[in-house]
Amino acid sequence: MATLSRVSVDDAYTVRDATNADVDQINRLFLAEYGEGYPYLMHVLNARHINLVAELDGRIVGFARAAPYGQYVDVWELCSLVVCKRARRHGIAKRFTGVRLERLKERGVRLVVSEGVTCYEDCASQRNLTAFGFRPCGLLPFRHPWIRPAILGMQPLTLTVQVLELSGKTGFGRRRLFLPESYTIAAEELFSQQEVRPPWHQSPADRSPPSKLTAGKMIRGIRGADYVDIPINWEIATERIQQLRLAGYGMGAILPGFGRVGSQTYDVLRMHRPDEGMNDPDFNLIHVVDELAAHKAFIMHEFGRI
Repeated sequence: MATLSRVSVDDAYTVRDATNADVDQINRLFLAEYGEGYPYLMHVLNARHINLVAELDGRIVGFARAAPYGQYVDVWELCSLVVCKRARRHGIAKRFTGVRLERLKERGVRLVVSEGVTCYEDCASQRNLTAFGFRPCGLLPFRHPWIRPAILGMQPLTLTVQVLELSGKTGFGRRRLFLPESYTIAAEELFSQQEVRPPWHQSPADRSPPSKLTAGKMIRGIRGADYVDIPINWEIATERIQQLRLAGYGMGAILPGFGRVGSQTYDVLRMHRPDEGMNDPDFNLIHVVDELAAHKAFIMHEFGRI
């Protein structure tokens, strides 16, 4: 694996590989950003992941990592980016993103995903990803409990999903999508009618992989949303989606090309179900870039239905 010694960001800051000796300083960055109750602190850095820090005069002022994304093959996530306030506007976040993408290309990673926070009005993390060619693919409503409680209160944090294909290919190819008509229309707001309704090639011949349920996290009595990933290139997807809607799930994001069975690639719909104890979610606390505004409106309608 290629290593990064020290890369100058500007005249004062450098970026290097993180070590376990940095963990205490890294955690102080998260606590300063999200508050003393922040429940997702680092303990030991995973050597298989990409872990970077930014330094100023020997003090760590930023951290970012990349890690495999769930069960998906050759799909990695850019995550855990934090830069202290006094070190912002020096290109550190941009440099973190560029170095991680370079490393992932060297590893032969196929897809890169990042989940941008929506609790800041400037949408800075979302805009940083857009500048690198990441494409908005939806929202993950009410996913992480106890993030910025001073702003969100008891409402779990909603995330964006933004995806970059390192191979240069984008979208769904000619794989047929089996979605309810309202979801197809919503998908056209994210992608385009040409991508979502092209002349189809034959759907995969094998049976559909099963849907995958992930239970929401419970932190200090607050529960994040459950979510289900549904393969959507088989006709049975329509039935599965309808059953999940009846069970209180709603549309979140469409993940093009995330699944793989043998040599076949397939697409995934991610549906979310907020915790029953969450009443009257405040969508004014969810800030998104213009490209996701229509999708946010659809999700507001979807969860209003529930």
